[in-house]
Amino acid sequence: MKKSYLSRILVIVITSFLFTSCLKTEHTVRVKNSYNEAFTDVSIRGTSYGRIESGSTTSYKPIEEGSFTISGTTVSGQQLSGSGSVTGKGIHKWTLTITAAGGVSLVED
Repeated sequence: MKKSYLSRILVIVITSFLFTSCLKTEHTVRVKNSYNEAFTDVSIRGTSYGRIESGSTTSYKPIEEGSFTISGTTVSGQQLSGSGSVTGKGIHKWTLTITAAGGVSLVED
């Protein structure tokens, strides 16, 4: 009886350990353009989001956890630059907004 009880506890402990160690950390970012012009190419840490029209939002793309920089150019040639950081265990979705003033803000969805 004690042996059966101990083996059940051992199975539960091992299963719990395997389950928690398999939890993945995943961050994805999309870009929303609230600026009055389109951007010809927006890039976050080397990942291109392509052309983003004024008022539109891209699809989510994966990004590694940590700090990043953003760059881009408007159709009239103005440069975009900024930075941000994504952190946290588990699965996270973020929206980076290019503001009407040309800055950037990042919020978790």
